[in-house]
Amino acid sequence: MWTNLFKFILLTLVGSFAYTLEGDELENSFRQGLEDYIHTGKMTAELNDTIEILQLPNLFHREDKRPLKKVACLACNTAIGTIIRARRNGADKKQLMAVLETMCVSMNIVPQPVCHGAITIHAESLIYMVDNKEDLTSQRMCSILLQELNCKDRNRQDWTIDIPPPTSKSVAIKQKQSESKPLKVLQLTDFHYDPGYEVGSDAKCDSPLCCQKGSKPSDPEHSAGYWTDYRNCDTPWHMLVDSIDHIVAQHKDIDVVYFTGDIINHKVWETDVAGNSEAIRDVLRYLKKSFGTTPIYPILGNHEPHPVNLFSSEGVEQPQLNSQWVYDLSAEEWKAWLPEETRDSILKGGFYTTLIKPGFRIVGLNSNFCYHFNWWLFYDDVDPYGQLQWLVEVLLKAEENNEIVHILSHIPTGGGNCLFNWSREYSRIINRFAHIITAQFNGHTHFDDTVIFFNTSNPGQAINVAFNGGSLTAYSNLNPNYVIYEVDSDNFEVLDYESWAFNLTEANLYPNLSPNWYKLYSFKHAYGVKDLSPQELAMLTERMAKTPALTELYFRLKHKESDVGLATGCNNACEIDNLCTMVTSHAENTLHCEILTEIYNS
Repeated sequence: MWTNLFKFILLTLVGSFAYTLEGDELENSFRQGLEDYIHTGKMTAELNDTIEILQLPNLFHREDKRPLKKVACLACNTAIGTIIRARRNGADKKQLMAVLETMCVSMNIVPQPVCHGAITIHAESLIYMVDNKEDLTSQRMCSILLQELNCKDRNRQDWTIDIPPPTSKSVAIKQKQSESKPLKVLQLTDFHYDPGYEVGSDAKCDSPLCCQKGSKPSDPEHSAGYWTDYRNCDTPWHMLVDSIDHIVAQHKDIDVVYFTGDIINHKVWETDVAGNSEAIRDVLRYLKKSFGTTPIYPILGNHEPHPVNLFSSEGVEQPQLNSQWVYDLSAEEWKAWLPEETRDSILKGGFYTTLIKPGFRIVGLNSNFCYHFNWWLFYDDVDPYGQLQWLVEVLLKAEENNEIVHILSHIPTGGGNCLFNWSREYSRIINRFAHIITAQFNGHTHFDDTVIFFNTSNPGQAINVAFNGGSLTAYSNLNPNYVIYEVDSDNFEVLDYESWAFNLTEANLYPNLSPNWYKLYSFKHAYGVKDLSPQELAMLTERMAKTPALTELYFRLKHKESDVGLATGCNNACEIDNLCTMVTSHAENTLHCEILTEIYNS
């Protein structure tokens, strides 16, 4: 929510001026209005007119947003630069917060309590960065926040990871498929457990999260469903418990559980350490109780810290700012499943590695360090906590020991959400060690989809696949789901997977009965592929680009057959976007997206 709040403020102001002012005139007018506002606490007529002329809802219903993109970087630099200068010239936190809150409310972005809460929670961290990083500039901040719009910081230098060249060991460890029973791996992700969910409350509210205790719907049709709701609502405890109980009863032969993050709900303007800690403990302890001796390998999602997204930089000692509490909590709660040797890296930055069994290694990353709305990247974005360099060392040892590796990582690297520099270095690592990495597992998007990695030296060669487990939350317009993978017990390749879901509309008609979970699909059967190897999936994307029935199927399954999601339909641009997501493992490498787009349009 806060990420959208910031973008909306910028783009609303951009849109307001985009059709009337250009260049220096825009910058000077914008800056002067903000400076006057900060110093006096009152809006100038010009700034007030800007907001009244172009209210946010109208702005974001425009189909052509190219004028906004054209001046977004300028607006971002002007707004943030003005605030940085004001702070360094003596403006206090209270002044700056008041300005931001007034603008947020005036622009009809979200209700006043949400504006106030989000700004209050994040202010301390941002002010610390401005006060303690002398070279922090608006250009640096905007180049990270709006990297998808190609905003630049000319003073920024890209960083690289030291990756040793291939050795005689760097060849594919291609073992024959085992004749033994495959391992059954369960992926759970994105629970977004909401302790404040209330059945019958208002499911159609103006806030980023609805279905909250004490809220009253204006119409019976807006009442929150028993099991959860398609609208902006998260997962009640009774739905979470019923879902886990179903999985344990339905799949009695699960060998391993991967949990890829996001326990905390979307009420990001009212989080605190105590509340997040309690929710994390409650969920993890229920998983322990339910799965017994079955090993669970968890990682952190971007919603786990307080404030949301903010995993602090190394060396930030202030307890109200640093993220040590979430690492301490994770180390304590995860120790039931992870050996003592993982403790140091968990306490350092929330990542770890261990053997699942001899020859089979798992790596749990904290990829939230790459999330471009982790604002501590403004402070230091150079391989936070040395995690990527650590990953290289882990994979070198795995290569030397002839181990196969699975990687768990909450944030997919292919979209614009992952810092481009981090994503590029991660892609280099995957390219170097693809021969021992047989699969990656992501969360975050809530969609049931896959991303294919390609050889940067030989773009026609697909080398790796990242699978996404979808979400237990229905947030938003999705059916809840989980995924069961069949993994070869010798070479640890993913042989197939099943996505299981329930229809939320149907479930809410019968609140006294448990939801009717069903196998949504088997990937091999649904798409007619011989296996789930990278090259086979790459060929599938080409067939999809030529075959409307396949692109329609992918849209339906990606949305987990949600009634509301499917009702929106998927036009040509939507289908191309789905195809491009499948073949983009690093946002700056658009080659395969361009190829599929050309095939689709031919």
